[in-house]
Amino acid sequence: MRPMFLKRMHRLLQRRELRYPLTLSTILFAMILVFAMVFSLFEKDATFADGLWTAYITVTTIGYGDFSAQTPAGRIITVLTSLFGIGCFAVFTGIIVEKALQRRMKKMKGEGTFVGDGHLVIVNVPSYEEIRELLNELDLSPDFKDISRVIVTDSLPNGDKEIPGMISSKVDGFIMGLPSTMETLDRANVSKAKACLFMSSVTDLSMDDTNTLTAGLIEKNWPQVVTIISCARAATLKNLKAFNIDGGINATDLNVGLLVQELEDPGVFEVYSQLSSNVGGSQIYISRTTVGSWEGDISQLTIRQIKLAAVRLDFPAELIGVKRESEEKILLNSGNSLKLIANDRLVYMAKERFNWSLHSLEILKQRD
Repeated sequence: MRPMFLKRMHRLLQRRELRYPLTLSTILFAMILVFAMVFSLFEKDATFADGLWTAYITVTTIGYGDFSAQTPAGRIITVLTSLFGIGCFAVFTGIIVEKALQRRMKKMKGEGTFVGDGHLVIVNVPSYEEIRELLNELDLSPDFKDISRVIVTDSLPNGDKEIPGMISSKVDGFIMGLPSTMETLDRANVSKAKACLFMSSVTDLSMDDTNTLTAGLIEKNWPQVVTIISCARAATLKNLKAFNIDGGINATDLNVGLLVQELEDPGVFEVYSQLSSNVGGSQIYISRTTVGSWEGDISQLTIRQIKLAAVRLDFPAELIGVKRESEEKILLNSGNSLKLIANDRLVYMAKERFNWSLHSLEILKQRD
């Protein structure tokens, strides 16, 4: 046991950042012992314990006054100990401040690692404004507002070498490195992340390809991590299933489609804004559980029956479609006669997520 302890101590002393504080602490401890011995030898009726107590209040500059040196030797050692104590605390304070600044600079430059789990990894920084808007939306998301966030990118806008304070203050980690390498993914602790969100840039279309390959790499090694990609090209969305990527959006086509719809029916954009944002209004949700997990017999259950049950039971949710695994697209406004199957998930509009499976028996009782 002792040789192992000595080996560990030796390894600790070999570390430059620990060597100086440990050496200083050892000298301070020795100084206190010397003070206590001198004080107990030269001061009348003073014990070694009295010497230790006096050394403590001298080093910390408290000076209660219950003990004080009366002899020349006692006064000399008191002066030396107090000066040394003040110097030691100044050095310790400097070390703490220096380490804090080093950690901050390391985070700002993206040189560190993230050790947490269950976090959200945001890959790429197309612009600070986009990242800030994304973080603001996440602050309002019931599912993501309370989890840690880590930004991973190989470059920053304007060629910056450090992430701005307005961004770093809202994230828990920043990793500067090529996202498609395992070394960078390991530094971001992606294997223990909850999800990865890939940002794209309309000025750098090659980012779509890098994002797809990186997301595919994550799905291959850690399939439990949810991967979502924002694509600059619509064609990229067709490749997501080939890499087992969980989902993606194409902002360019979305904007063009909305522009035409707004032209046809002014006010459509306001509806979209409410549905796509966590700031007030309603949002679109997809049920976490399939219809097959409900209690009771779901055979012959139709969209119409669920809608009627929702109205009769005054549910705070509006059913608008079904997500079916065998279908490429989500079945929106699919018709009231559509019969549900076991692997279907409900698509609905609500102000907050609604637990359909919790009310499954009530819904089934309302069937005609």
